[in-house]
Amino acid sequence: SINGSSVSLGGSLTGIGEDNTPYFSANGSSTQTVANSTDTQLQLNQLIDSLDSASGYDTSAYTYTVQSGGAGLWYLKGGFYFSGASSFSEGNQVQIKLQVDNNDKFNDHVFYGGQTDGWLHCEGLIKLAVGNVIKLHTWQNTGGNITVYNNNQRNSQLSGFRVKAI
Repeated sequence: SINGSSVSLGGSLTGIGEDNTPYFSANGSSTQTVANSTDTQLQLNQLIDSLDSASGYDTSAYTYTVQSGGAGLWYLKGGFYFSGASSFSEGNQVQIKLQVDNNDKFNDHVFYGGQTDGWLHCEGLIKLAVGNVIKLHTWQNTGGNITVYNNNQRNSQLSGFRVKAI
């Protein structure tokens, strides 16, 4: 009802809004050791959900490739939980890097603050084209190894969905 008048629409409406497809979400099945001062791709080998079985997520290469019809403005998010930074001291950090075609697009880091464990997340909007490859990396310089819990369902994941076709 608009100002006391009613509007009736017959049939169906098309072309209104977005359905946020394609989409994907992946995490890992185990922990992963990340060596000091080494850029490391996270082994997110389990597809949690996707548009369909041909979503473009490769559980062996731990990457998502934008499929035909998937170009547009995307929301991407990556995150992980880590522990074991026992020699983590002032000036040391752990980084998260969400990459598109091997280029860092979103990142974050945590510097030492008295803790040896932590969570890192990064996210953002980005225009993607068919064939772009998305993956999640980490780097740390805590003086020793850290353990990344790719299987931490609340914090460790790589996810994305198309906001708008362009």
